Amino acid sequence: LALAHEEHTHAHGSHIEVTIPEKLSDLWTAIEAEHAKLSAAIEKNDMPAAHDAEQHLQAFLKAIPSKTAALEESVRTRIDGQAKNLARAYDNVHHASDDKAWEKAKSALKKAEGSMKLLAAQLAKI
Repeated sequence: LALAHEEHTHAHGSHIEVTIPEKLSDLWTAIEAEHAKLSAAIEKNDMPAAHDAEQHLQAFLKAIPSKTAALEESVRTRIDGQAKNLARAYDNVHHASDDKAWEKAKSALKKAEGSMKLLAAQLAKI
């Protein structure tokens, strides 16, 4: 169990609890599902749903290093680096949606999708 956005600096009320899947493959499936929720929320200009999805995504991405610990160091480094890049991209989506800058949020989401593809490619190699 992890709390999403432990390091987040602006208040949004209560933080959600997120259950982290045990297996890396299940974690990736959860990331893909939550990304779809975030995308739908951004499309509908739904700030609460976008915030909820982004918190889940951040918690899932923070869990990746614990799931890659047994991998070869170079592989682990690439995967963990891509996960951090994706977390930053989602943070940009989050801030844009907080500001109700929906076009900016959509643009940031496109960048996140690019980062997702890079991370998926790294995960496919293991």
